[in-house]
Amino acid sequence: MRTKVIILSLVAVTILLLIYFYPGQKSNQPLKVYVIFQEDEARILLEKYKKKTGQSYELIRMSGGEASYHLMSINKTGIDVVLGGPADLHEQLKNKGKLIRYSSHVADEIPDIYKDKMGYWTGIYMGALAIGVNEQVWNQDPQLVALPLPERYEDLLRPELKGKIEIPDPETSGTGYTLLASLAQERGEEQALALVSALKKQSSSTTFSGISSAQRLAVGEVAAVISFMGDQLRFKNSGYAIQSSIPPQAGWEIGAVSILKGGNNVTAAKQLVDFVLSTDAQTDYMNSAFSFPVMPNIKIHPLLSSVKLEKLMITYRFDIAAANREELLAKWHEANKR
Repeated sequence: MRTKVIILSLVAVTILLLIYFYPGQKSNQPLKVYVIFQEDEARILLEKYKKKTGQSYELIRMSGGEASYHLMSINKTGIDVVLGGPADLHEQLKNKGKLIRYSSHVADEIPDIYKDKMGYWTGIYMGALAIGVNEQVWNQDPQLVALPLPERYEDLLRPELKGKIEIPDPETSGTGYTLLASLAQERGEEQALALVSALKKQSSSTTFSGISSAQRLAVGEVAAVISFMGDQLRFKNSGYAIQSSIPPQAGWEIGAVSILKGGNNVTAAKQLVDFVLSTDAQTDYMNSAFSFPVMPNIKIHPLLSSVKLEKLMITYRFDIAAANREELLAKWHEANKR
């Protein structure tokens, strides 16, 4: 009997030690989430997740470039999940050994094109780069009113648009890097760097994130921008006079979710992945962010139903964008030194 008690005591102590030294299994710790889209959109999802699971969370909002820098340069961040941001960011994290594999059962219905074949990241939405125009600003500008609206990136280089456009910075913005990387794959690095550099010189400024460009467009601070269409439609849905068009061979993103190594709550992280991949969560996100869901059989929002995706660069490779990121951005930085 005494031996049995000792054995049971040792088992109990072992379990306590495992809980202490492997906190990833604890569900009472706040789940720490890097969010690479808008905070209000994220809170809609995370609050529903919290209500469903009882799991508390901490939200840290970052741009794609900012998240890349932090996660690449810090060995142990304590962050559990990267939510959103282009798939090339998650591919970069995978290549650097920063992610754990998790193939959610919910992802079985998601087409293979929208997820990593090894299970390191899974898509939750799709977005296209677009040229956005504030029609009110355009029509009130005597230099612009007689011009056709821009349909190609080169149209934004018209002299009448000098200082009246804006693009996101490829070094800090996932949107900006998608623009540069997709052009590099379509036209070659030299032509891509030349075009985006010309667009930068044409701009009133380069913004820290893609949403900032769309915000400035909405309030009339610029006449035209390049950003993800969902950011433009978000403001159009709020009543702003924004016209969006997808240029030929436009880049696009798979907004993904992944679980980081070294987090404190792996169990809750997997629960969050399951949740954001669900039909209900993707529908909620579509209705707030105006990105296309990747789960089949979701009724598309009316603002998205008329969007023509035929112009997208279907050969765009996220893995190539990830592998070339450091070198391409170094060339960008060199080409745009002041």
